[in-house]
Amino acid sequence: MSGPSCRVFDDLDEIDPGEWDSLLEPGDLHAAFRFLRTCRHAGIADATYRYLLVDDGGRLAATAALTCLTVALDLLAPRAVRAVARVGRAIHPPFLRLRVLFCGLPVSLGGSCLRLAPDADPGRVLPLVTGAMEEFAQAQGAGLLCFKEHTEAECAPLDGLRSYGYFRAPSLPASYLPIEWPDFDAYLAAMRSGYRRQVRASLAARSTRGLTFRIVEDWAAECPGIHALYEQVMERAEFQLERLPLAFFERLNAEFGSGARALLLERDGRLEAAAILIYAPRVLTFLLAGIDYARNRADRAYQNLVAEVVAEAIRCGAARLELGQTSYALKSRLGGLPDPRWIYLRHRRGLTHQALRAASGLLFPAVPTPARRVFAAPAGATGRP
Repeated sequence: MSGPSCRVFDDLDEIDPGEWDSLLEPGDLHAAFRFLRTCRHAGIADATYRYLLVDDGGRLAATAALTCLTVALDLLAPRAVRAVARVGRAIHPPFLRLRVLFCGLPVSLGGSCLRLAPDADPGRVLPLVTGAMEEFAQAQGAGLLCFKEHTEAECAPLDGLRSYGYFRAPSLPASYLPIEWPDFDAYLAAMRSGYRRQVRASLAARSTRGLTFRIVEDWAAECPGIHALYEQVMERAEFQLERLPLAFFERLNAEFGSGARALLLERDGRLEAAAILIYAPRVLTFLLAGIDYARNRADRAYQNLVAEVVAEAIRCGAARLELGQTSYALKSRLGGLPDPRWIYLRHRRGLTHQALRAASGLLFPAVPTPARRVFAAPAGATGRP
């Protein structure tokens, strides 16, 4: 059997989309070729890209997307640490900002971009991936290397990264909702009374304030308005790795067609909130949100938006709704469950790596998520299987 080898591409257009996607499960968004193409052509920050296809025994064993990006190292740190970092950057702009080489994409969706074939041997794949990352990091002047963002299940085959000097740290958890109800009324009926009252209060505001929803399949004309509301969200975001340009929204609409739709909340024809949804077999992904904060409180716009996302997941027959990262309090009150994410880190300079590892608990703390018993019956006991 021939040894493993790695094909390296800087130009995504040189890769066969069918070959790349051949390792993906149905509904896999984060590593899909069309999502890579969306990111590549959207002009996100100062990102540069490289793509890996690892062959072993004459077959494709793994794919990986690499991104080099300038990042604030205090991104996930507590508020007090970030406040100190802001003061430091006011004096010295590069303070705690550095080039990072990610195995992943420059979009914070809580997903990884490393895919292994079911029969792939991680011990044969990882040396080639880490070696290619080292070479790309050196060319880009990046000191820090990071594999982001992996579920608990995905971490098992990656534990060999420790032998290459990487350590594991928590990232922002994702959240999800198993869909177990035939309709939205059944979903509400399954809730404990306190949580049901909160949802109904939002629905009452929707009715009295004259709010309407519509779902748009081709939302190219809506992109500027949606992006403007997304910018308002980012202005208030506690954690921010990247800021997506208007071109990302336009490319996403073009690449995914009816597989990406916009859920629009309007009042008197004026856009107040929006959600970008990705449809896949049995999975609906709540990708991005935009909110007009001038009207958010009075209209309970965000609460209504997320509740309508749940309703859409039920309508479209999804078995699982991916709710994304952040806004844990609201999403947990709607039944969302935490789904931890992990990153693997290594700095190319030994002393810096030791300092980073020693400070990892401060720079990369575990983000607590609310634990709520929202439904009267245990998960799986109601609704459809």
